[in-house]
Amino acid sequence: MREPYLTIKALKESQDKSQIFLISLTALAPLFVYIIARIIYDLIRYHSLLMVTGGVFKLAVLIQGLILIYLGYWTVKVWQEK
Repeated sequence: MREPYLTIKALKESQDKSQIFLISLTALAPLFVYIIARIIYDLIRYHSLLMVTGGVFKLAVLIQGLILIYLGYWTVKVWQEK
């Protein structure tokens, strides 16, 4: 349960930009995967892009929000540490 704390703390101390970028990219991956899959599906099925979203989009946004809140919580815990 403390591993996110230790990982973010180590990144803060080392200032390793590549690892920070990798964690950020990993956190945003569900949204990127959904958008790419949606574009491919719309182009194959409808031969154009649709701007209407449905339940799957809401689920993807919910999952993305939960991931960002989780990482944000641990980031705040590390930055508030003396």
